Amino acid sequence: MRYLTEKRTVTTDEYVRDWTRIRTRDEIKLSKDSQEIARGLADGVTHDGKTLWLIQFGGKGRSMFTNQGGILAFRTNTSTRSPQI
Repeated sequence: MRYLTEKRTVTTDEYVRDWTRIRTRDEIKLSKDSQEIARGLADGVTHDGKTLWLIQFGGKGRSMFTNQGGILAFRTNTSTRSPQI
């Protein structure tokens, strides 16, 4: 009997209201008006939580974002599971 294994990635996004809770290397998605505007790894947050530096995926470089103007942050948790089919 032969079993095939399929890897499936499950992603859940956790809204981060207080940006001081974002840690370096957290995977973060930023959105505005329900549209994703950036995604990458957190590289730093100011002590007051108003500014975030993000190393964006896709070679887009390091950018600075503020939590003003309707920008929302989400911590992206990715887990991989391997069900048998």
